[in-house]
Amino acid sequence: MNKRSRPIYSREGSNGVHKSRRLIPSQLQLKEELSSKISDFYSSSRTTSSRNIFDASAYLIPERAAKLHNQVLTIFESASKSGLKPLDYLMEAWAQSGRLLRHYTQNIDCRSDRLPSLSRKTVMLHGRVDTLRCTIRPRHTLRVTTESFLQKINAQCPIFEEEQAKRVFNGLRRRSTGKLRTSVLLYNEPNPDDSEAMAAINDDLSRPVDAVVVVVVVGTRLQIGDLRAFVDDLCQGAGGTDCMTVWVNKNHQEPGITIGHHYIGDCDDFASLLLE
Repeated sequence: MNKRSRPIYSREGSNGVHKSRRLIPSQLQLKEELSSKISDFYSSSRTTSSRNIFDASAYLIPERAAKLHNQVLTIFESASKSGLKPLDYLMEAWAQSGRLLRHYTQNIDCRSDRLPSLSRKTVMLHGRVDTLRCTIRPRHTLRVTTESFLQKINAQCPIFEEEQAKRVFNGLRRRSTGKLRTSVLLYNEPNPDDSEAMAAINDDLSRPVDAVVVVVVVGTRLQIGDLRAFVDDLCQGAGGTDCMTVWVNKNHQEPGITIGHHYIGDCDDFASLLLE
């Protein structure tokens, strides 16, 4: 068993989370990859390698696209086999009790789908390993299983094919058909689901702070500028005397965002404390 660093945390922080009536956890981390010993994207060598794999340019070279698909499938299979963790149960308990306002996550592993209350509150910012989308019309999506993933990836988009068949039937010229690709958001590409995420973000930022609100930032180092700005706005909005912000991470918070309470340690250990 790996020796864990001694957690540093504020007792007031954990008590405040217990008492709060409104929570906005931001679980912005590829947590499943870490727990499954798949590349965690944090070391410099791994970050460079992962950026090369998870980059939009991968679709310009068939060999790189195949490597990308294999990596996504590895994550998909690992997540499908792994059990739920204390943090998963804590988030579901918050969602069931009605205390959870929203769950923003960079996770792509779809773990929250196993938890019905949590899944209804979840906004997936970086796509899903179980979903493919059309290269021409991103709104065309298809859910797949671990078994059907490799069969469907790179196949013709069935929705597009159906549309083209109707065009031909009506005497119109057939157009090029899009192919299916992973819906996981890649480096250097726009997010096709950005409008949905922004709608949720704007809704949360516009809510009046009329009760005890806790913003819990779990696992992320906030390296992405837009997400960092969003978390900063949330933390400023929850900066009143009846509100609190909590940082949960194995690493200390980098300067730039004011967060009142810190737990330096494993996020599942933190969740276990609150589940006691």
